[in-house]
Amino acid sequence: MPLTAVCIDMKKTRIKRPHYAIACAGVLAAASALVHPFGLKTNSARPLLSGADVDPAVVRILEKSCQNCHSERTEWPWYSYVAPMSWLIEKDVHEARSHLNLSRWSEYDARKQHDLLAELAAVVRNRRMPLLRYTLLHPGAKPSPDEFERIYQWTRAERRRLTSLASAHSAAPGDAGVAR
Repeated sequence: MPLTAVCIDMKKTRIKRPHYAIACAGVLAAASALVHPFGLKTNSARPLLSGADVDPAVVRILEKSCQNCHSERTEWPWYSYVAPMSWLIEKDVHEARSHLNLSRWSEYDARKQHDLLAELAAVVRNRRMPLLRYTLLHPGAKPSPDEFERIYQWTRAERRRLTSLASAHSAAPGDAGVAR
């Protein structure tokens, strides 16, 4: 039975107007909690940056500042289950994961990892992440200047490592490499 039919049936039972509005709002709110335009919320225990050479201190910074949007280890706050806020959050996480998913790092080829590291370096250097709307709700997620610098230095070192691996394997037939 469609939602509007439920509300119409309620109206036929002669519920007083304020009660009718409250009842309809309750039915709509309950139904909207079940609607997930970007799919169901998913989580996994996959480690961040599997296969990368990364300092545990950098991993801790990424866990604090990046994993909620850019991994499958999202900690969903209570308000992420209440529409329409849930739709906005799910959209942001969906877009973030489609751009960079730290839980699926090992699935990117070396060239893609190199490109993502270059992009991450630029974003960190220019302080464009995490987004302001995220840090307003999660002020502890904003990296300190030293943490931004540590991430930046790691991205540079990891790109150099990937480039040297590509150079070492350049004699292998069919290897695309990442040399630039």
